[in-house]
Formats: sequence, C-alpha cells, structure tokens
Amino acid sequence: MHDLVGAYERLEQIYRYYIKSAFPLRHRALSEERDELLNQHAVLSQPPLLETLPVYLSSGRNLERAANELPEDYRDLQHLAQTLFDPGVEIYEHQWRSLTEVLRNKRDIVVTTGTGSGKTECFLLPLLAQLAYESSTWDARAWDAPLSCPDNYHWWDSYHNAKGRVSQWSHVKRPSALRAIILYPLNALVEDQLRRLRSTLDSDAVHYWLGKERGGNFITFGRYTSLTPVSGPETDPSRSRLRSALREAEEQQKELLKALRQYPSMDIAKDYFPRLDGGEMWSRWDMQETPPDILITNYSMLNIMLMRSIENSIF
Repeated sequence: MHDLVGAYERLEQIYRYYIKSAFPLRHRALSEERDELLNQHAVLSQPPLLETLPVYLSSGRNLERAANELPEDYRDLQHLAQTLFDPGVEIYEHQWRSLTEVLRNKRDIVVTTGTGSGKTECFLLPLLAQLAYESSTWDARAWDAPLSCPDNYHWWDSYHNAKGRVSQWSHVKRPSALRAIILYPLNALVEDQLRRLRSTLDSDAVHYWLGKERGGNFITFGRYTSLTPVSGPETDPSRSRLRSALREAEEQQKELLKALRQYPSMDIAKDYFPRLDGGEMWSRWDMQETPPDILITNYSMLNIMLMRSIENSIF
C-alpha cells in the first residue's frame, strides 16, 4: 500500500457515508451535530501508525544453492526444509551465517535481529540440516518399519477399541532420542512454532521425500505443555480421555480435508491441526516411550519435567 494516509481517509469517509445512510436523522440540526462529532479526532477511528522496518541483506542464495555450499553431509537440507521458504526465495545473510557458523565452525550462536527478520529460520536451518544428515545414517534394514504399522495402530477408533492403546512408534527400529529442545516463555509462542514445524516436517512434499529417501521414517516432533494429552500415569480413565482427544483430532482432520477440497487456496489452515499420519507425537505417553527428535515446550514445563520421574525416559 503506497498511499497509507489517503487509504485511511477514504475508509473513514466510507464509514461516515454508511452511518448517514443506515441511520438517517429526521432533523437537519441533529444530522449536522452528528457530523461534527464524527469529524472529531479519534471518535470514529484512530489515525494510522506507520512502522518502518529495515531491509535485511540477502545472501544471494536460495535454499538449494545454500545447501549445496554446505559440507556434503548436510546437503539434504534442501529436501527436508523445502517448505520452510517459498520457492525461489533467497535466504538472508544472517540466516546463511547461522548455517555456516553452526555446521562448518561448530560454534554456538546468538541472533539479535529485529521483528520479521527470520530469527526462527536461523536455528531451524542448522537443526534440520543435522537431522537430514543423521537420518541418512539410520540402519537401512529398519527403514521399512514405519510402513508396517500394527493392525490396531489407530487404536482409538471403534473397530480397535477393545485391543487397548498402541504406542505411536513402538514398531519403528531406528534410534529414538531427543535431539533438540525448542524452548519458549509462553504457550502462544510454542503453538506458533508448532505450526511452523507442521508446515515443514509434516507437509506432503516432505512426507514424499522421506518415504522415498528415508524409507518412510518421519522426523518426529512434539509439543509438551499443559495442552498436551494426557497428564499422569496411564489408567483406564486417562486412556479414555486420550481416546476421545485422538478421535476428535481425527474428525477435525477429515473435516479440514473436506473443506480444502472445496477451497484449496485455504491450505494454510492445515498447519493449525495435527496430522495423525505424520511425525507429530500424539500424547505425553508416546513421547515418554519414544522421545521425539524435536521437543517444543516452555520454561515452566521443562522445569517440572526435569523434576518428575515419569519424564526421565525422555531425557
């Protein structure tokens, strides 16, 4: 928008016309008095606030070129992170420096750029590059395991209801371990990061690549906060609560896919719901049994987890 002030003034005038036409006054004096009130500062609207943002220096590299300039072990980053950026977008210079400092120089980094500068990508890119490399070293004989799920894998549906809970990744033979913790002070920021990981690691394109090059082994990730089902030890009542939560998630996914067939341009909505057929962990119990590659939580929850024996297996 190039004419910020003009656009604001036109919108405000449209609202004045709407008020006059929708709520006409019989007496001219009253109408003029109302016009005077509406013309006063900040009665009908607040004046626009203009925030300037710096132009961040581009590295001149898109994701594919950046990955090909990394050490050979990390070049599959271009496939695992293919949906992290829009096609053809060049990464910023500070994002490229984050990659090289972590992967080439083996150094820790602190990123202190402004809002909208892509700080999240500064730590996601080295993390995904490491996961792309490590996943290539997993025993090839175990790669078929994710494609051979137990018959009662979807244990929460009515058909498998009587057979009890099935651990999400108990059938997978590749090494399960906590490889990264993404830590935020607020649950709202945790949820935002969860959407980023869904759009990246649980996208159709990345699923296809993992199926072709990693035998169907997903990169697993999980949110561990008060919103994660189900707290406490596994009992019949808590198992019933988890069954209800997974049924609801499955129904939401079906409704979402149905809506997207009608409105395909709204595919961003997929990032707001978990995929039960992807790498996102289903529950606390599943994460305790097979720790996710990436754990997303907040300071308070991490503090509690480190003091409770029930979460010892995660660490």
